[in-house]
Amino acid sequence: MMLHVNDISLSLGKAQILRNISMDAAAGELCVIMGANGAGKSTLLKVIAGEHMHYQGHVLLAGNELKSMPVAAQASTRAVLSQQLTLNQAFTVAEVANMGRFVYSTHLSSLDKEIVTYALKTMQVWNLRDRTYPTLSGGQKQRVQMARVLAQLLEAPDLHTTDYAGKKMLLLDEPVTGMDILHQQLSLQLATTLAASGVLVVAVLHDFQLAAAFASRLLLLKDGTIYAQGSVEEILTPAHIKNCFGVDVAVLEHPHCHYPLVVTAAADGLFKSPAEEAINVL
Repeated sequence: MMLHVNDISLSLGKAQILRNISMDAAAGELCVIMGANGAGKSTLLKVIAGEHMHYQGHVLLAGNELKSMPVAAQASTRAVLSQQLTLNQAFTVAEVANMGRFVYSTHLSSLDKEIVTYALKTMQVWNLRDRTYPTLSGGQKQRVQMARVLAQLLEAPDLHTTDYAGKKMLLLDEPVTGMDILHQQLSLQLATTLAASGVLVVAVLHDFQLAAAFASRLLLLKDGTIYAQGSVEEILTPAHIKNCFGVDVAVLEHPHCHYPLVVTAAADGLFKSPAEEAINVL
């Protein structure tokens, strides 16, 4: 088991954010964490990323207790794309991507440079390599950061030549924020390819359809604890979504999709209006 989380609780100040969370995730999975705003998704990811080390419980990464792992060992095993990244210095796109290799050495070898080039081309930002990072759009910045974490993970300039099973983990907190639909698909297809190479990918997503299309397993949080976890079909049900998000949905099948479609109550004809519900009560 690549990741073992056992009975994690965490308080920030006087507020308890996480309560008694346990989960396992294996190499090669794309595990998606979902939940309403404030449910604890990003905080749980930060615990796994080593950013909140005062947690109670145990986090084991590839069999090693997280609190006992040196920072360098953590960085060479796990790459993190955080939800909010602020970088105002005039680094070029290439320089930002190069930072992914600094966990190994600040003097880039020819292999490091090949890996960075591969990551930039994979995320379709190679043509932006000489642009300064602050001049990019939000979606472009996110793709550059994806290139950085990809460069950090890879051992060769090719996604298909290395078995990463049990060796690498990628944490993504809302990775497609600000991206257009093409690059949302590109980024999550990359996550799927990494998982197929043995990388454990844990991602926080808000979009039901993206989660349904790409997740191999879902973890649903509510009020800082696990409400449910399991397969896409087990978790994306009208009852679970209503209880965790407070919204009525229909979960539909489509002959051309291998995953369920989640449609909100705004779709005409699927649900009774509030007035109709009131009439039924009378």
